[in-house]
Amino acid sequence: MAPESEDEDELYDSDLLEEAAENDNEIHALREETFEERFKAASRAIKKKKRFMEEIDIDEFFFEFSDVVGESSPKVASNLLHALVEVVKHTDEIEPEHVELLIQRLVEKYPDLLKYQNKDGADNDDQSTYRACLDEALSMKCQGGRTCLHLALKEKFDLNTAKMLIENASDEALAVQDDAEKTPMHYAVSSQQCTSVRVQLIDLFIKRDLRAIQKSPRSEKTFLDLADKRGSSIYSEHRKTRASVIKTLDSRVARQPPVVEGTKRDQTDVSRPNERPAPIEPRSQANAGDPRYLASAKPTGDSESERFGPRNDAKSKLDEREKLRQRRKAEEAAAKKPKESESLLRVVIDSQANNEAREPAPNTSIKRTNTGRDNDKPDKKKEKPTVRPPLTNRKSTDPAKAKARWIKNSDKILLNLKLHYMRTRNAEMVILFLYGTNMDDVQISFDYDRLPRKMIWNEFTERFGADTKSGLKFDSVLQYVTFPHVEVRLKGRLADLQRDAEPMHRPGDFGREDMKYFFNWLYKKGVRHIIKLSVEDSGDSGEKVHSDQAIQESTKQFIVEELDWQKTDLDPETILHVSSEIIEKEAPTPDNPRKTELVPDRQLKHLYLRWSGSNAVLRAWSEPEGLPMLPRLQHVHVYKPPSDKSYDNLQWINDKIKQFGIRLNESRKTIRARELAANDNQAVSNVGIASGDVQVTVSDAGIYEERKVMSHNAADLTTLASTKGVDSHRWLDSTVRFAGEMIPFWNNTVQDFLKSTENRGTPERVEDDVVLALIDDGVDMFDKTLTNQVLEGKSFDFHDSKVRPPFSSARGHGTVMASMILRVCPMAKVYPIRLKTYDKENGKTEIDRNYAAQAIQAALDKKATIISMSWTLPMTDDKSHSKDQLHTVLQKAVSKNVLMFCSAPDGGKFDEPDYPSGPWRDRFFRIGAAHADGSVFKWTQEDGITYVLPGVEVIKDQVGRSGSFETSLVKGVSARVVDFKYETGSSVATALAAGLAAMIIYCVKASILTVKTANQNKGSVVGIAIQDNGANLIADPDAMKRAFASLGTVTRNHFIQVWEELDKVSEMLETSRVQSSNQEAKRACIEGFVEFGHKLANSTKP
Repeated sequence: MAPESEDEDELYDSDLLEEAAENDNEIHALREETFEERFKAASRAIKKKKRFMEEIDIDEFFFEFSDVVGESSPKVASNLLHALVEVVKHTDEIEPEHVELLIQRLVEKYPDLLKYQNKDGADNDDQSTYRACLDEALSMKCQGGRTCLHLALKEKFDLNTAKMLIENASDEALAVQDDAEKTPMHYAVSSQQCTSVRVQLIDLFIKRDLRAIQKSPRSEKTFLDLADKRGSSIYSEHRKTRASVIKTLDSRVARQPPVVEGTKRDQTDVSRPNERPAPIEPRSQANAGDPRYLASAKPTGDSESERFGPRNDAKSKLDEREKLRQRRKAEEAAAKKPKESESLLRVVIDSQANNEAREPAPNTSIKRTNTGRDNDKPDKKKEKPTVRPPLTNRKSTDPAKAKARWIKNSDKILLNLKLHYMRTRNAEMVILFLYGTNMDDVQISFDYDRLPRKMIWNEFTERFGADTKSGLKFDSVLQYVTFPHVEVRLKGRLADLQRDAEPMHRPGDFGREDMKYFFNWLYKKGVRHIIKLSVEDSGDSGEKVHSDQAIQESTKQFIVEELDWQKTDLDPETILHVSSEIIEKEAPTPDNPRKTELVPDRQLKHLYLRWSGSNAVLRAWSEPEGLPMLPRLQHVHVYKPPSDKSYDNLQWINDKIKQFGIRLNESRKTIRARELAANDNQAVSNVGIASGDVQVTVSDAGIYEERKVMSHNAADLTTLASTKGVDSHRWLDSTVRFAGEMIPFWNNTVQDFLKSTENRGTPERVEDDVVLALIDDGVDMFDKTLTNQVLEGKSFDFHDSKVRPPFSSARGHGTVMASMILRVCPMAKVYPIRLKTYDKENGKTEIDRNYAAQAIQAALDKKATIISMSWTLPMTDDKSHSKDQLHTVLQKAVSKNVLMFCSAPDGGKFDEPDYPSGPWRDRFFRIGAAHADGSVFKWTQEDGITYVLPGVEVIKDQVGRSGSFETSLVKGVSARVVDFKYETGSSVATALAAGLAAMIIYCVKASILTVKTANQNKGSVVGIAIQDNGANLIADPDAMKRAFASLGTVTRNHFIQVWEELDKVSEMLETSRVQSSNQEAKRACIEGFVEFGHKLANSTKP
């Protein structure tokens, strides 16, 4: 008969424990004797069965030998894993794959078996046969393609079990992907259970990845690099699930007020009998202290009688106790199991508190209850233990607190993954890992690259944005930040404010402070952590260097891991000031170790120091108050002065540097001993205490000089000769005049429309700008004529583990193309996509085909209306992956009727197919170069040409580059174009054609909005209305070709005489602008323009 109350349950349980303890030694002896016999029987069964290929084979074996499958003994081969190794090694008929399922089941149910040694003292890990069996077992797939690793990490897991599996799995097992192409880590990183234990588990995965990187070639991918079928990386998986969980948590916080602790509900929860901790069975004293014999996690139904066979009376009582224990375990499991109708939110919040309390931390033993003894005998008179309240309800009663804990742990996981990946992967991999296709164009680095060396600060913030609300978008962690020698100039109000705020003798009089502007800007952009910071500040050639104060103020707000501030003899106090205001930690005070104070948590790991040769500087760096104060410092690289600039011989210099390294490490040991003493020699984290020797390396400053010279030559070119502007073509004159009149007309049209509708736009977003994707070598955002018209863009120009930014141009070609586009259509928004290019020995540029495909896909993802590609790639007969990828993405663009412009090759009169147009020439605008009279350039391929536009003697090779913004413009032409002489080719013609297409779309848009506004204000119909989606319809390739032809006569050479239509409309717009007060003239202009727009819109009809 079962006990009638909880008190009777506990008394009955205590009696059983007492009687069992009295016969402990006898039972233990019986166990050992019985276990040895049963273990040998299990080994014989394996040899006889030979093959365990079906699940039913495993079930039968576990049923028959359930008393030994999860146990270990010193008298035999320790456990079944060792026995399996021996059987496979010494039985010819049995191969590792024959027992894979059996090993997999053993590891899943009894992971502690992995850590036991065999009877000879050898670990399982030391046996190659065992490793082969284990690896195959962990890699074996079951339903859904999941392995036991997937299953263990997908469900609620025991930390020790998960750790055991991860630590013993091979790199290949960790990289196994299921049917959804998810790795085990995809499930481990899921946001549904964000506990501190989950953070520890992700850190363990990160350590495994680091090990894999260290032993494998850099080109090989690890499990952390794999994405699932939807393209989600490990990082993206957490962000995706995080968003849905936070949304649910927010709704709960808004809907349910927090429950005050100590209420009736809490007290009721505390008294639930089915949540009382189950009594723990006594453990044999003989092996109580031996970790090899600690009880493994037992499956439900794994009773004493099943393991050890018939027992004496004491054992029978244990059987009854075991039945009672199993019944209670079943009741607890049923009580804790969520109902089907329970929301994901309840599971998340409950598991948050539950896992925090129940999953033990790494290397922390599990506390056992009900095992206290007095002289090896339980005290019957002792007061029975009270039932602890369930931690789940105590922590989860306040949804706001549960949410805060959840977000804190989630943030840790994301940050740890991001930092590890940025430290170990190149820029291309980092972007893909963090942002996938990066639709928001988030920058993970900032390279000043080829931007002007004399920067007007107002223009810099105007183009890049002053804060997070505009311009460039940055991740909070940047992989690298690189600045050359840059001088900042202030103009207007900023200059006046600086003069008023500073005293007569400003710090900048004898030291620079230009970097303060850039770092303050990065901080306002949301940047807080920089992996590697490099600033050129050598002071060579009489240049000023930054003051120590300016450097400190620049770096104090950022965590910096690698510092390469290239100022000679950098002050150690300035180095210590890095990160001084970004993060703090508690540390003992120097006067009283029992008290604590907040101090900077310095995270510098690598230092690159430029040394003048003075031993005093080396001594200052190595003093206890200097570099030894950096607890995480691992490496110092010293650039010694070249021999022609040194006062001492080479041997003396090398000796001093060697002594510097010795002093540095001795000082670190002293600091560590002092801090350990302050903590009473207790084990403390190494985060705040210097540990390990710092590696000191040295190289000649000549390498430094070479880097600097290359940087200067790449950016500071000057104009060597006077040049002419763009040649006067009638086609160009007509389009430029029309563009000049369209700018105010479009702006006024949009403004009047939004005013009349109270800022309510159209469903088709007719009032929005036209986005034109320019796939080239980048665009210089600081060209005068490109102000506010060039978007942030994207770059695929990956070199040397870095990415060259889209806001600068490799050879100026993309900047010229953007200028030509905006010359014809100044309202368009150019979205630059920088190709990966290589400079060839003949001076030409080669385009990487694979990244060209990715660039086109990026333009499709951006949903650009027009794609302009002023380049060609030959179509070859090879079946390479890059060609297939390029072909596939172009086929996709063609199928979507995307408006694409490309150049015809200028290599001669031949008919070889080429990309981008490939086999779809009729679906592209394939543009050739023409002379001023409309005749085709003799080297332009005429076959397959859509139209020819001005491209002969328009611009020529770049002679130089102006290094400031003061370059004058010639007839509105880009400052970059001024630095070009006449050149012949179809690239410029292609850009002009793309600009003309954008202008046609704007004309249709303006016509739609003009009719809507005029009819609403006047109450009468003005012209024939164009349907609202007319702008989308005209962007069809066939419709646009007909619209081009409607602008004027098309010659036999496919040259369009656009002035025949554009000049008439320009005259009409100009008249209306001049006579703005004349309502009749304005109405006539509107009617005339709407008629022109309707004519263009009719091009949608075949």
